[in-house]
Amino acid sequence: MKRLNASEIDSLDTGKVLLLDIRSREEFERDSIKGSVNVPFDEISTGLSKLPKEKPVYVLCRTGDLSAEVAEILEDRGYDVYNIEGGHAAYIVSLMR
Repeated sequence: MKRLNASEIDSLDTGKVLLLDIRSREEFERDSIKGSVNVPFDEISTGLSKLPKEKPVYVLCRTGDLSAEVAEILEDRGYDVYNIEGGHAAYIVSLMR
């Protein structure tokens, strides 16, 4: 599985890639990354069909664990997918440096 360090999120061009945030709607609304799209983990089975296959997909969760599972599912379905290591928590820490 391909990975991206959370500190590199800001370098992504969300016009060319899909930043998929699978945290809950509440978490997403409270603190989301500009340009990201929210499909909560508990809705992922129905939400995957809406994701475009023509763009690389970068999957983000709270800590990087659930996103790894979703990235694996997407990879099995033929997506060009990356798991964001450490998730949103690591991203927040990287902003503080």
